[in-house]
Amino acid sequence: MAQISWMSMVNSVIDWGQKRITERSSWDGLTIIVMSILALIASPLIKYAAWLGLGYGAWTLWKTEKKTVEQQ
Repeated sequence: MAQISWMSMVNSVIDWGQKRITERSSWDGLTIIVMSILALIASPLIKYAAWLGLGYGAWTLWKTEKKTVEQQ
C-alpha cells in the first residue's frame, strides 16, 4: 500500500515537471536561479581578480614605454 502512494507521488511530480518545462516563465526562473548560483560561487574570486587588476594597473602606470627604432 505504501508503494502505491509513493509511486503516485513520484508520477505527480514528473507530470508537474513536464507541464512546467513548456512554460517560458519556468525557463526564466531557471535562468535566474543558475545565474544567482554562479554569482554566489564566483563572488570570492571577484575580489582576487580586482586585486590583480589593481596591481596590473599600477604596474603599467609605473613602467615606462620602450621606444622602438621607428618611434625615435
